[in-house]
Amino acid sequence: MNIDSFFFERTLELAARGRGRTSPNPMVGAVLVKDGRIIAEGCHRRHGDLHAEAAALEAAGSEAGGAELYCSLEPCSYRSPEKLQPPCTERIIAAGVRHVHIGQPDPNPKVSGRGVLALREVGIGVSLSEENEAFWRFNDAFNTRMVLSRPFVHLKCAMSLDGRIAAAGGDSRWISDESARRVGHRFRSERDAIAVGIGTVLADDPELSTRLVEGHSPRPVVFDSSLKIPLESRLVRERGDELIVLAVPSEDVTENFFDVKHRLEQRGVRVLYAEPDSTGKADLSSALDLLYAQGIGSLLVEGGSGLLTSFLKHRLYDRLSAFVAPVLLGSGVEAVGDLGITRAGDGLAFEGVNWFRIGDQQLFDAYRSGWLEELRSNFTVQEAAYVHGTC
Repeated sequence: MNIDSFFFERTLELAARGRGRTSPNPMVGAVLVKDGRIIAEGCHRRHGDLHAEAAALEAAGSEAGGAELYCSLEPCSYRSPEKLQPPCTERIIAAGVRHVHIGQPDPNPKVSGRGVLALREVGIGVSLSEENEAFWRFNDAFNTRMVLSRPFVHLKCAMSLDGRIAAAGGDSRWISDESARRVGHRFRSERDAIAVGIGTVLADDPELSTRLVEGHSPRPVVFDSSLKIPLESRLVRERGDELIVLAVPSEDVTENFFDVKHRLEQRGVRVLYAEPDSTGKADLSSALDLLYAQGIGSLLVEGGSGLLTSFLKHRLYDRLSAFVAPVLLGSGVEAVGDLGITRAGDGLAFEGVNWFRIGDQQLFDAYRSGWLEELRSNFTVQEAAYVHGTC
């Protein structure tokens, strides 16, 4: 590992301290280096707090003059009424930093290239890491939201060795043990919202919280075309003011549909109308647009099988995390249904694959094949400008 890689890796370790607390901002870490040694570090701990660069500069004080700054993400360079911190570029310039090393360009159009330009205009050297794949994945939700203007979709399930997410009688508690569920709750804490289908609500009456870990509970979302969600369900009773229900009114809806809608809204539930797909259920692209308009930049989809299958079948997902437990159920509810695939060579593929052992279970964690290339291809022009110093 060369010295730049060492310092860049440290910026990601620092950035991880803000995991689950910085949205809608990205996670960012910064390291100030002088004469080959780290003199100060900083990270963006939570939305509204100091940005990583500012935190490192504040920690260094006057020592920052003449130092090199390593940032996991391009420093911000703009002001706006909704922005809670001043531009980091101004602080970097005022501190007398001589060179800034950037892990990844910022895809936010308000920043993209402008941070680099602001620094170069005053004679500060700027370089971009040539190996920035880790940075793109680290802020997967932020990058997807900024580049593709839609929520990042993270699918999660727990299954038996034979691919069942529930026994034949519908029982699914618990296929995975508490150690795996704790990891799953950490995934929840990292996302803006968590989605399930109405079948899961009727079968399990879930809370969809992060009770097993520290961190915020994501906003609950229920795909419920016909508004079957019980008014006495835990989500309505305990989290009605956060809950979003995606319904699909049709020509033959009954008066009861609108009565339930009214009663839900009285409890603070936001009922949104999604466009129907060919089966009369919520069109997923329409649903994602609606959620994005509600400020949701990342969505964890936990099931059931029908909802997971729909996201997979329509290729509207970015990451999949599947916990595999050492148990066989034989007949039962399949984790994934028919995807319309008839040849093995057409199967859904993945990249950035990792396998983790959690107790006696295995966690498969990977991105949709082509996800990273899709981001980069939609950012090619700007990124080339960084590399060649023309931005």
